Amino acid sequence: MRFTSTFPVRSYEVGADNLLHHGHIARFVLHAGDLVTTALGMDSAWMEAHDSFFVVRGLQLEFESGAKEGEMLQLVTWLSEAKRVRGYRQVKFTSAEDGRAIANAQLDWVYVSRATLAPARMPADMLERLALEDERACAHAWQAGVEVGPAFEFLCAAQHRDLDQLRHVNTAVYVEWFEQAFCEAERTTPAQIRGHKLEFLRQTLLGEPMRIVSQRTATGVWRQELRHAHTGEVHVRDELWV
Repeated sequence: MRFTSTFPVRSYEVGADNLLHHGHIARFVLHAGDLVTTALGMDSAWMEAHDSFFVVRGLQLEFESGAKEGEMLQLVTWLSEAKRVRGYRQVKFTSAEDGRAIANAQLDWVYVSRATLAPARMPADMLERLALEDERACAHAWQAGVEVGPAFEFLCAAQHRDLDQLRHVNTAVYVEWFEQAFCEAERTTPAQIRGHKLEFLRQTLLGEPMRIVSQRTATGVWRQELRHAHTGEVHVRDELWV
């Protein structure tokens, strides 16, 4: 089943370059899943009754063109795969005014038990409602190569505003952290960024001291890792495409 929604770009979602922030595109991707599950009768109350929720395992973003304040965007989303505990949601953003591509995304999610926080098998009735379409939204492929040049470090820590309802750092915040780290290393703006491939390994909690290590690779893609500043454990990986 495809779900479509249209919405305007609001003034507080636009940056100094007069374009929609990439972090807000990530938020729209996350919201797309909520729109669909709610429309199918599986809202937050349903999830709570089934002692479950979805967590993000991976996120790929491709930025095709910028969107400006007041522009109407169209979001189209569908599920391309759902098996046992894991699924892939596809999202396309286009301008509702001239039809040009704005962004594409693939969200990799896992169905989790609230009681154990471990992956759980999706109920049969959920799988029946989640009709699948075998099509991918993302059209580009990029891959980091061998690291070249110096590595750059960026320090950060989660604030209260960064947390979601599960008290974890919101997925979109990681996009913003990685972009800030890249922009400080390159002394450039987020408008130069073409895409992200994020892999989530560990949750990040309020106030944890974190550092992002960013390094260009031979393919021009930047490899970035969010690590705990004290233990060195990797929480999130990103391949940033420019």
